[in-house]
Amino acid sequence: MLPNTNLNNRKFILSKSPEIIVKLKDEILYGGYFAALSGPAFIITSSILTATSISLPLLIIAYIIPLMVYSYDHYRDMDKDKDSNLERATYFHKKSRIFPYLMGSYVIILSLLLVFFSNLTMISFILILIMGGILYSVGLKNFTQKIPAFKNIYTTLTWSLAGTFSIVFYHSLQLNLIYILIFLFVFLKFLPNTIFFDLKDIKSDRKEGLKTVPVILGKKGTLKLLHILNILAFIPLFVGIYLGIIPLFAAIMVLFYFYSVYYLNKASKLEDEKLRMVSYTLADAEFMIWPIVLVLGQFLFSVI
Repeated sequence: MLPNTNLNNRKFILSKSPEIIVKLKDEILYGGYFAALSGPAFIITSSILTATSISLPLLIIAYIIPLMVYSYDHYRDMDKDKDSNLERATYFHKKSRIFPYLMGSYVIILSLLLVFFSNLTMISFILILIMGGILYSVGLKNFTQKIPAFKNIYTTLTWSLAGTFSIVFYHSLQLNLIYILIFLFVFLKFLPNTIFFDLKDIKSDRKEGLKTVPVILGKKGTLKLLHILNILAFIPLFVGIYLGIIPLFAAIMVLFYFYSVYYLNKASKLEDEKLRMVSYTLADAEFMIWPIVLVLGQFLFSVI
């Protein structure tokens, strides 16, 4: 009987595998766990470019903040998402009962980390970022109906500040030109990402009267703008290299110009669900790869 029982168990596991994989994918993508990795990725990038040490508590703080804000924002919009992003809306409806407890756990973890591993300046900076994110979700998002690209600029500004200056306040460092140039690079490189995400929501955003870049320029016009921003993003980086305050190996980041060109060209041929998947994977994955490429560049330049 045992062999048959084991065989039946294996068949049951195999039959459930696709369902488990789908649930895991939804959890990672729609739960914000993948997108939130951009937080620590920006911190690591800044630390490599400035030769500044980082710590595990700082990386966890940088991960939890975008996780909290993304989750809260998407949870509030789950009813609106039924028209433009049914999969994400379904995910949050299923999670609605436990969502308050989930957010509570994020707040507790973040509070403990700030109390035991941070300083007053850093705590104040983080609270401003979190309140800014919540304020946007609650009320400022309506400004997008009046001010073109407000959503994109506000979101990009928040995460660029967090990704660049958190390391300054955490270590109580002096704010100088190198951090400003890195901030400009991150801002100009992250802005196309936030605009790109709005491409999949053109119909629903137009219906709500939101003045997003894709609504104003259309898909083709938006993609042309994103190609221009993709070029402009590297100006602060190469200015820093020219001035000798950003290391020469940072030039390897130009690879991400071609990375962005690839997914932008790919997006020009896609619609709706496939475009959404490119947003959640290729577009978001870029920032997670930044530290890896920088370390590779550091190694190659040391060998040469």
